[in-house]
Amino acid sequence: NYGIVLDAGSSHTALYIYAWPAEKDNNTGRVEQTHSCKVKGKGISSYASQPWKAGESLTLCMQEAEQKVPNKRHHETPLYLGATAGMRLLNMENSSASDKVFQAVEKALQKFPFSYQGARILSGQEEGAFGWVTVNYLDDLCSCCVLTSMRFLSPSQGLETTGALDLGGASTQISFVSDNYDGSESPSNSVTFRLYGNDYNLYTHSFLCYGKDQVLRLALAQQTQVNFHPCFHPGYTEIKNYSVLYDSPCVSGRKPQGAPENFTLRGNGSFGQCQEIVKSVFNFTSCKYSQCSFNGVFQPLLQGPFGAFSAYYFVMNFLNLTDTSIPLDTVKDKLARYCATPWDEIKLHTGVKLSYLAEYCFSGTYILTLLTEGYNFTSESYSNIKFIKKVSRSYATLFLLHTPQMPHDLSSFPVDH
Repeated sequence: NYGIVLDAGSSHTALYIYAWPAEKDNNTGRVEQTHSCKVKGKGISSYASQPWKAGESLTLCMQEAEQKVPNKRHHETPLYLGATAGMRLLNMENSSASDKVFQAVEKALQKFPFSYQGARILSGQEEGAFGWVTVNYLDDLCSCCVLTSMRFLSPSQGLETTGALDLGGASTQISFVSDNYDGSESPSNSVTFRLYGNDYNLYTHSFLCYGKDQVLRLALAQQTQVNFHPCFHPGYTEIKNYSVLYDSPCVSGRKPQGAPENFTLRGNGSFGQCQEIVKSVFNFTSCKYSQCSFNGVFQPLLQGPFGAFSAYYFVMNFLNLTDTSIPLDTVKDKLARYCATPWDEIKLHTGVKLSYLAEYCFSGTYILTLLTEGYNFTSESYSNIKFIKKVSRSYATLFLLHTPQMPHDLSSFPVDH
């Protein structure tokens, strides 16, 4: 049997094909990813003004899927599309445009001979919970689990779980189990599981507009009237368009009156000053609960190890800062030296787009600020974080767990380390 998932993120879409044995003993089978395809272009939410292009963008990867899945399996192969924060933002800003994008996507996908199961926006809570499950797959902590409608059953007992830290372009999620959280305080942050024979209350929260791309917009929006921006390297210069910068519900209300068409962004590369700007996009003062992370959102005390993935990994890996056994002050010093490196020297780095190179100082600063100031990781608990690369492939498989053809014994899941 086969299954196809399109993971539609804010910056890009990826297609995954999974396979598992048609003949199973005791309803178990090995689930394997057999193919992946990165859709060319940006995320589907970027086609709001030309929705038909959202559907067209998927064609090449879908044609690949047609070739990879045997013809005799086409009509019984479930096909899903799950969208995350990019489409959540578009739906918030313009629900009609969001609907038209999904209509175009549906029209395009239904042209292919698979069993189309629908396209929808994942809630932030779903995204956070699915990320937590995936991180625990990768840690082998979820062996012998059975997943049924977001509940777990297992004969194993009492294994420590790993928290999940997910950073995308438009949102960020934190999910973990805490002995200090029973779901009674801020119940909207609670997802209940039956795991390893015990009941667990998973704390999870998704911060829309706090993905790295949207926070960069927030940081730039506060600095358009000044001569230099500390989150960019000395010597960096770029002309930015006001309309493009503020074309997001995360920052649209901050556009200055009478703004010119463009402004010039110049870098001066100061980690300390950059961190102050990043801190200003958080609200650390408002909290009606016993304790909060930021923006008045309840968060229990951090507990146990954490896996940080998606943009967390890719940014920190580029910066060579994934080793969390290094003291936090040393990490900050290394990042400060990187940010202070002249742009003429930075842009000599080969194999990376200049637009990405320009943003690593900001992204690294944001990640450290989010983890330490936002989520309250300390110099001691920072070492509990592990930056991990291979998450999205298993993440997408969770959609398939709701199909009747899918083997539901996750102990047979192949685990990448």
